[in-house]
Amino acid sequence: EITTRLVGSEMCIRDRELSMLKNGMGKSILMTVLITGNVIWGGTVVYAEEGLQQFNLDQMVVTATRTMKELQEVPSSVSVVTSQDIEERNINSVPEALQTLPGVYMNQAAQGGIQIRGFSSSDILVLLDGLPMNTTYNNGMEWEMVPVEKIARIEVVRGAGSSLYGGRAVGAVVNIITKDNPEKKGASVNAVVSYGSNNTWKKALYADARVNKKLSFGVGYENRKSDGYRGYYYTGSASKGSGGIKPDHELPQLSNGKYVLGGRGEKVWENENISANVKYDFDEDRSLKYTFIHTESEYRYQNPWTTIYKDGKPVFSGSVDVGNGQIVKPSIGTYLGYDGRKESNLHTLAYNDNKNKFSANFGYLDMKSNGYSSPSSPKSIDWNGAGTDSFYPGETYNFDVQKAWDNVGKHSILVGGSFKQESFDQLRNYLSNWRDHDSVITGQGNSGVYENHGGKARNIALFVQDEYQISDPLTMYLGVRYDHFTKMDGKSRYYDKNTGALTRALDYDEVSYNEISPKVAFDYKADDSTNYYVSYGHSFNPPPLYQVYRDGGGSMGGVVANPDLDPETSNTFEIGMKKKLSRQTNLGISLYQVKTDDKILYTTHYKPGTTTAEYKKYENYGTEKRRGVEFSVDHKFNDNWGTYFNYAWQQGKVKQNAVAGTNLKDANSADYGIPKHLLHAGVNYNKDKFNAILDCQYVSARQAPDDVTGEYGAEDAYFIVNTAFNYELAKGTVLQFGINNLFDKEFYASEATSGRTYNVSLRYSF
Repeated sequence: EITTRLVGSEMCIRDRELSMLKNGMGKSILMTVLITGNVIWGGTVVYAEEGLQQFNLDQMVVTATRTMKELQEVPSSVSVVTSQDIEERNINSVPEALQTLPGVYMNQAAQGGIQIRGFSSSDILVLLDGLPMNTTYNNGMEWEMVPVEKIARIEVVRGAGSSLYGGRAVGAVVNIITKDNPEKKGASVNAVVSYGSNNTWKKALYADARVNKKLSFGVGYENRKSDGYRGYYYTGSASKGSGGIKPDHELPQLSNGKYVLGGRGEKVWENENISANVKYDFDEDRSLKYTFIHTESEYRYQNPWTTIYKDGKPVFSGSVDVGNGQIVKPSIGTYLGYDGRKESNLHTLAYNDNKNKFSANFGYLDMKSNGYSSPSSPKSIDWNGAGTDSFYPGETYNFDVQKAWDNVGKHSILVGGSFKQESFDQLRNYLSNWRDHDSVITGQGNSGVYENHGGKARNIALFVQDEYQISDPLTMYLGVRYDHFTKMDGKSRYYDKNTGALTRALDYDEVSYNEISPKVAFDYKADDSTNYYVSYGHSFNPPPLYQVYRDGGGSMGGVVANPDLDPETSNTFEIGMKKKLSRQTNLGISLYQVKTDDKILYTTHYKPGTTTAEYKKYENYGTEKRRGVEFSVDHKFNDNWGTYFNYAWQQGKVKQNAVAGTNLKDANSADYGIPKHLLHAGVNYNKDKFNAILDCQYVSARQAPDDVTGEYGAEDAYFIVNTAFNYELAKGTVLQFGINNLFDKEFYASEATSGRTYNVSLRYSF
């Protein structure tokens, strides 16, 4: 089935000295060494048998080759997360589920995303039951669209994947496979209720049934929400001046000279998923399945706070005297932040013929709502007056078909094709109440609209892969994909606020390009327990449509659209080994290098002979080279105890040449957004009705050498420990308790992070 589906205080400032970081880092490294020693040499460290799925060489995977293969024989670095992993850790999002895998970094700020091998989600292709899920607006992934309790397994294939999957498959392909309906006649119900710190809830209910031998269906509901915590701080620079408001206390100041003026308060968020599916099995090999997922999500900030007090009263605006002939001028609007909302409908239809190794998948993703609102000129901190809304819905149609032939002599052939069309239509509206996205002021602009941008992209592709058994130990995988990509229907419109008249209209010519993505890989089976592999792959990432078509008006230093923007292209070389040291121990290592050309940079063009911005534009400049080593091992001591350990060293170097009249200078420097060291270790004890899990993470600093660690805005190094306990109260009923950041480590991931949090949950199934 998997084969065919494929597819603090009021100031709240964490004031730590640099020496504390050094001491903390030393302790972190010591803890890391101790855990590592236990992991490798057999100390009291644990991990459940099912939890070892992320690196189990005996399991079968499908994403790497689009055909079912044993993990050990796949010429790629692959990890798997199972539904049991998600349940035992009480996971709330896909990034949380992936964060302990080799080479994966999850930003620990509120609703943080992930990197894989230093690539963000815009360079990672995400599939949900065969449908590409990256958004058409910015190429990123809206993880809220995935109902986590519905996940059967997640396969992560690192490295170039464009030869099979096309654009965006640069750093990795993440294939999220949802649970199927029961195989036997009858019904099942699964429910979970979870509550944790910051008033965080997860509620889920799923019912699945098989009516008869041919017909089955499932329905589900999932809600995840939190009151959040203070993460975003408001900082500002001082300027010359005196007088004004003299605060009761000195304002906290960062080492770069900026003052911390307060913050937006807690980031509140809520995600809701409603899903349904129906499946018809024609026979034991052929099936047709329709799936629907509706998602609504929102976020906002509440309880804004300030560091500025006058006569004991909070101050959110005005000229504030900070001494030395300088003042700062806080703005109320910055304290209020944004109010974001998203709504989407996903439809998929999948036909599978296992006997003939044929599958066809159709998907339609309708991002009905995506965007945020903000206040215009608020006069008080609780003012709910006028504002603006940036609203950018989008649509994606995708059709994918493939056919495989096994044992054609020494060959196994895979042939397929795909059609994809995506679009976005951005509206910028006037609102009478900035917290109410529907309060459009129809009497202003063009029925409330003051800007409208949009465009489409269409991609047609063909791919082929040949698995050639050269000899008993040596297998070659040779694949290539041809993509024809067209950008079209680009537009920008501007309207007068008072009259609604069209003041500026831009239309962009259709632009096409072709991309050929080859990949060649060799797998050498040295013996029954050892496989070596080497591979080269070409990949590409089409520019996101907002960079191509969104135009902010160049005359005032705004962004100019660039329909001629080319895709970034990458070439990846990788070598690796997978080895079963024993029946209880698996080991893997991979070394890789990625060179990316035509890097897209946000470029400022100056007025001739000045340093005043004339316009900004996304353009293809620069090159980036990444290289790294990943090591992973898992070991099962006995029926009760198991462990895993993985470590990644990675580095990125960005090179660009100066461009006259722009802000681009000659540069050859490190990519400070990539953590150089990533270490994950875990232990698990599992006996009878009780299960306990301990996960540890070390992440090195991600910042330039002149940035000060331990301050807001820094990307600190950190070592955190997470725990989870599960106890089966009765058959089908499990009580869970978890602690994240057990030792309450304080650090920054640009924004402030949450500190120690708790959760308790109850799972029920029958």
